[in-house]
Amino acid sequence: MLKVLTYLNKKGKYVIVVFAALLVISLLVFPFVKITDDRVDYLPDSSEAKQGLVILNEEFSDVLKANGKVLIKNKTVNEILNLKMEIKKIPGVLSVIWIDDFVDLTTIPIEYIPENVRDNFYKDNKALFDITFTDEINSEVTKNAIREINTLLKDNGGVGLTPRSVVGVATLAIIVAVAIVVLVVVIFTDSFMASLLILVTLGVSIGINLGTNIIFGKISDITFIASSVIQLAVSIDYCLVFMKKLKDARSITNDLDQAIPQAMYQSLKTVLASSLTTIAGFLAIGIMKYRIGAELGLVLAKGVTISLISVILLLPVLVRLYIKAIDKTNHRIYIPHFKFYQRWIKKPVGIGVLVGLVLIGGFSFYFQNQNKYTYSDNQVEYTELEKEIVNTFGEYNQFILIIPNNEPAKEVQLLNQLQALETLQSVTSLYTIVPYGTPLEMIPPQVKAQFLSDNHSLIYITLDVPIESDVTFKTIDTLRDIVKDYYDTSYLTGESVVIYDSKLVIEEDYLYVLIASLVAIGLIVFFTFRKLTIPILLLIVIESAIWVNMAIPYFQKIEFAYLGYILISSIQLGATIDYAIIMTDNYLKERRSNSPIVASQKAFVASIEAIFVSILALIIAGFSLTMMMEMDLIRQLGILIGRGTIISGLFSLFILPQLLVLFDKLIVNKKLINEKAGK
Repeated sequence: MLKVLTYLNKKGKYVIVVFAALLVISLLVFPFVKITDDRVDYLPDSSEAKQGLVILNEEFSDVLKANGKVLIKNKTVNEILNLKMEIKKIPGVLSVIWIDDFVDLTTIPIEYIPENVRDNFYKDNKALFDITFTDEINSEVTKNAIREINTLLKDNGGVGLTPRSVVGVATLAIIVAVAIVVLVVVIFTDSFMASLLILVTLGVSIGINLGTNIIFGKISDITFIASSVIQLAVSIDYCLVFMKKLKDARSITNDLDQAIPQAMYQSLKTVLASSLTTIAGFLAIGIMKYRIGAELGLVLAKGVTISLISVILLLPVLVRLYIKAIDKTNHRIYIPHFKFYQRWIKKPVGIGVLVGLVLIGGFSFYFQNQNKYTYSDNQVEYTELEKEIVNTFGEYNQFILIIPNNEPAKEVQLLNQLQALETLQSVTSLYTIVPYGTPLEMIPPQVKAQFLSDNHSLIYITLDVPIESDVTFKTIDTLRDIVKDYYDTSYLTGESVVIYDSKLVIEEDYLYVLIASLVAIGLIVFFTFRKLTIPILLLIVIESAIWVNMAIPYFQKIEFAYLGYILISSIQLGATIDYAIIMTDNYLKERRSNSPIVASQKAFVASIEAIFVSILALIIAGFSLTMMMEMDLIRQLGILIGRGTIISGLFSLFILPQLLVLFDKLIVNKKLINEKAGK
């Protein structure tokens, strides 16, 4: 391997050309990688919500257009009707529905319309339109239409539908995270030029990772936001290891032809185990049936692999080219060493630490299981206008029921039973608009198109329930049970149904992901150290840190996304067990010639410098996502990553050294210990 690395480093120009070509190609193809916020695509094909949306897309394409609500305040009925006509004329508006589409307001004054009907459209001197646009929500056509409507209404209302494109904000979040991480690298790397080369190397690897996402065709907004920031943070450690190995090699020889390949070889040996555990943690997410998690895991695993290859091959070539500049821009660095803690590394303290770990870990494990979770991974805060609509007209949660169209009489019976639902606001089908028995050829085509296809009939159900809640989920079960009494095959869909189906899939995923990550990472640690007790000890330490991290929301009385719970279980384990591996590796090296206590003290000092910057980078990466993003899942994932890194770092630095001393006889191979050690 050393000969291969030596040869590749001598062919540095070719290495640069290859990486430059890969980067250029990746940047060229990246615009063709679609970034989507459509969660339905990531559900398994067996999901009823997904199957229903496929039918809607094929047979009722207009139903899937962007739709929302328009609130109008302080206007008379005639003024409201005139505004409706003006809004209809705006480019990008497909249809506008109000109460006049169901009741002839020229013959029946609005105040005489039954309250249960009127209050869905007009209440407290406020009118509510249903609006459908010609294009998807984040298209320029729809954005322009929304702007025109808001301009038309001014202070008298607006559109309760806000295009929320995460790409711009996500790009800003990535830039901010990178900028802060740059500052950290500059401060804690002993050469300004070396810092620049590290960032160039990681920038190239991130660019290649983004471009190679073309193999997926499209990626979720969650993957786009999280992958680059996490890749940057977990990969910095590889660069710092190489720079330290190079410094060690140059202290032995000034011949770069020998020093750089030796540093490449030694750094590869050092980071291979830690990178493999990180990759394994990410790949474990890849087995999820809910494909957003699987996609994120695969993209992160690919990114870390690209970063590792870049650090081993590209960074050494760049270092060779700019070695004089690296030497000229050397500067002093300060990394806290916490040397005061060394004298506390002793068996009596270790016993107390072990008892504390058992108690904290046990309580945390219990309380993490008492958390309340949400299952929508794209939650955002309502705008003030949206809040006003909800406060006036209720939650207005719409479902679409797809049934066979060959039994109208049965459909009418179903409609009558649906009317009895307590949370029902409205139910609309062809037979609530035209009398049952009306010949189809007498029904206007534009009306039929909204309800009938060659094979299916649609029923629109509006419920006064939140988008996501236990009541909502029970109502979905109730709806499905009612429909089963009438039809063998039916499909209920809508935003809440997608969330509910996601819930069922995600909860099933957790155990498989946990087992896969523990087994994969445990095996890698086992083959690294050749001792079964070491992976058990390290996994207990890091899993305890994860439990503490996940128990904190219980005491904060907050709900957070269950998907984030699954992701952090593997991300925190894969990304932070490196700290425990470094500590253990240093301990075993020092143990060859020192007693357990001395070896642990020296390992503690050596490990702080090795992992401090890595810990800091991952903390910054996590909290930058929290500060910059409005999407609940991303903000929560950022908090969990940042806080989890702090906890894992503290456990690895301050708890693990004590445990290594306590369990020395179980983890140390006596054949490797000098007979004088400890004597």
